[in-house]
Amino acid sequence: MRNTWAVCKREFKSYFLTPVGYVLVGMVSAITGMAFTLSFLTFAKITQSPGQYSYATVPDFEETFLSPFLVFCGILVMFLSPLITMRSIAEEKHRGTIELLLTYPLRDREIIFGKYLAAMGMVLVMLLPMAVDVSIMSYFVNVETPVLVFGVVTVFLMSAAFISLGLFVSSLTHNQITSAVLCFGIVLMLYVIGNMGGDLPKQAPIPESWPAAAASVAAPAYVLARAVLVEMSLDAHAKEMAQGLFQPKDVAYYVLLSAFFLFLTFRSLESRNWRR
Repeated sequence: MRNTWAVCKREFKSYFLTPVGYVLVGMVSAITGMAFTLSFLTFAKITQSPGQYSYATVPDFEETFLSPFLVFCGILVMFLSPLITMRSIAEEKHRGTIELLLTYPLRDREIIFGKYLAAMGMVLVMLLPMAVDVSIMSYFVNVETPVLVFGVVTVFLMSAAFISLGLFVSSLTHNQITSAVLCFGIVLMLYVIGNMGGDLPKQAPIPESWPAAAASVAAPAYVLARAVLVEMSLDAHAKEMAQGLFQPKDVAYYVLLSAFFLFLTFRSLESRNWRR
């Protein structure tokens, strides 16, 4: 544990030895602040005249404002996660310091968990402005504290999954720019595919001219493929959680996704022994 903490401190400090850490925190503060202000003002207008916005009554605050805002913050971290993780392992390989690091009395898991915890520490710093916004909101709107806390935890769980993906991608490359571009491409692809899956019809659009045998095979295959695509959506599992609704399957989704990519990172770092 001591070695893991040492790696974590070294990695976390490195974020603020360059402008990257300050730029990321500044970007998140500015973007989430503007999104919070615009969303809150819009909700205030809706409460004054619901009919003008096609609402019969004042809409539910958690569903109309809180959940979309928190999910937006999670998606923002998703697209910024490549900038957080791009240098974690890729830069070590590029500079040749990875071999020096591996010669220390450190196990692979201590290196990986140390770097992962440092990246999550960076995420916590980035989420502080969002937490301040939510705290300010609690003075104006009557929202239960557990709902707000669980909403922030939801963003943290989303971030944990994205950071583990970025760390894995960083372990595959020798250049931090390549790592960032590749990671960004993967999260964008998963985001687009997941949202496209939700737009597909629930029933298979099978032409009537198809033979019955082919239709009987294609229909369940289509339903299964659509279900997989919908589950791949990186933000779909956060929408209800951000409203304070605890769904074990949604929590498990992000926890298992984080564990899966951390496992792949272990295997990637371990692969250096296979080439010897």
